[in-house]
Amino acid sequence: MELFDTHAHCDDARYATEYEGGTDKLISNSISEGVTHIVNIGTCLENSRVSIELAHKFDGVYASCGIHPSDVLSYESVDDVINELREMLKDEKAVAIGEIGLDYHYDDVPREAQMIYFEKQMELAKELNMPVIIHDREAHGDCLEMVKKFPEVKGVFHSFSGSPEMASELVKLGWYISFSGTVTFKNARVPKEACKVVPSDRLLIETDAPYLCPTPHRGELNMPSYVKFTCEEIANLRGVTKEEIAKITMENAKRFFKIK
Repeated sequence: MELFDTHAHCDDARYATEYEGGTDKLISNSISEGVTHIVNIGTCLENSRVSIELAHKFDGVYASCGIHPSDVLSYESVDDVINELREMLKDEKAVAIGEIGLDYHYDDVPREAQMIYFEKQMELAKELNMPVIIHDREAHGDCLEMVKKFPEVKGVFHSFSGSPEMASELVKLGWYISFSGTVTFKNARVPKEACKVVPSDRLLIETDAPYLCPTPHRGELNMPSYVKFTCEEIANLRGVTKEEIAKITMENAKRFFKIK
């Protein structure tokens, strides 16, 4: 059974200190354990570059490049940032813009600043005809409005936390929905219900490693190999085999990221 982890942060500093062998060993072990494809996610210019470097070191590893809403205050000029992203995204291993979006949980980054970067990166996605990876934390309404503003742009809402109704609306707009380890949590009623309504051809799975470690490893350092637990939970929720979920999410991810 081969799996595609569509969203991981394998370059996270915690792997250097808490995982024997660090990032390179983490990735090679994950591949040997059946996670044959991984997209390493950029959240700022610096780790977007690192993501591309990692992607060139391993077959089956790809990169996304983008500015996370929590990182938008790190730069003086949004136009300069967009120009740098545009250059990075020319790389053959760069497959998406992200993660981008809105995060209202801590409310420590002005929403206006988040919105500016979100819109500029959506414009870039339209220009380059590339998919986007959306971070939506307690900002469902505003994220949905931005998506509707750019009907030409398609993407995925990662680690989906919205309602089944929102998932259905996004699917109608041509978007994909990705579920992380949160769907395995006992009290995660809404993601479990949302998972059941997403059509098979719009479903993706991820870890968001090192975050959101699934049951039965909740609270530990997450890693790409744990995407199998999300796969199994979704299979149980949808009444199919884990092999079927692995197969369809692999096909969907390759289509979404335009990987041959």
